[in-house]
Amino acid sequence: MVKRLVLLTVAASFLGACSTVPAKFRADPAHLLERACSPGAGLSGAKGSVWMKAASREASGQFPADVDAQSGRTLRLEVTNLLGGIEALISVSPDRYDIEVPGKKDRKAVRQSGEGSWGGIPLIWAPDLFLGRIPCPTPEQLSTASRRVDESGALVLETRPSLQGAAERFEYRFRDHAGDRWPEGLVWERLGPLGHRVEFRFDDPEDLPQSPRKWEAKSSAGEVKVRWRDRTVLR
Repeated sequence: MVKRLVLLTVAASFLGACSTVPAKFRADPAHLLERACSPGAGLSGAKGSVWMKAASREASGQFPADVDAQSGRTLRLEVTNLLGGIEALISVSPDRYDIEVPGKKDRKAVRQSGEGSWGGIPLIWAPDLFLGRIPCPTPEQLSTASRRVDESGALVLETRPSLQGAAERFEYRFRDHAGDRWPEGLVWERLGPLGHRVEFRFDDPEDLPQSPRKWEAKSSAGEVKVRWRDRTVLR
C-alpha cells in the first residue's frame, strides 16, 4: 500500500511538472486568442525554400519551391525541378491566383487564373500561411464574435454575417510549448448555404516568432502540405 502511494505521488508530480501553463490561462478565451494569433506577428515578409505536396485541381504532385511572402497579402512561388529549373510561377493575392508554366521543347506554355481558393485554401489565408501566421478573424469580425473554451480546451470563435461575407467559425486546438499554449490545429468553416471547411495542422514551431515550419491544409477541394527547408524572415 505504501509503495503504491509513493508511485502515485511520483506520477502526480511528474504530470504536474509537464504542464507548466497556469490553469487560468488554459481556460481564458482572451489569452488563448492571443496565443493563436501571435505566431508570425510583426513579420513583414518571409523568404526561403519549401518542400510541398499538393493534391488539387490547381496543382498536384510533390515539388520544391522558392517562396516570397509579403505582409501586404501577396505570395509568389517558384516551383522548381530537382535540377533547379523553373517548372511554374504561382502568384497569389487575396482575390485571385495566377499560374504560369513556361514552355519547353516538349510542352507549350500554359497560363491559368482563378478566384476563391488555391489548392483548397481560401486565398485570403495563403500569403499569411507562408508568412508564418495562423489564420485569424479580422479585428472587425472579433468585435462582435462569440468566444468560448470547450470541454477539450479548444478555443471556439463564431463571427456574425456581414455585408462582406457569411458567418465563420474558428476552432483552435493547442498544446503546451515553451511555457505557454501553442496552436497546433485549426478547423475553419464558412457557415451558410455556400459553406466551406478547411482543417489546418501546424508543427515544428520556431523559437521566435513561433511560426510553424511545417503546416498542412485539407478540405474537400484539395490538400496542401508544406515543410520549410530554409527560411529568412523580415521584421
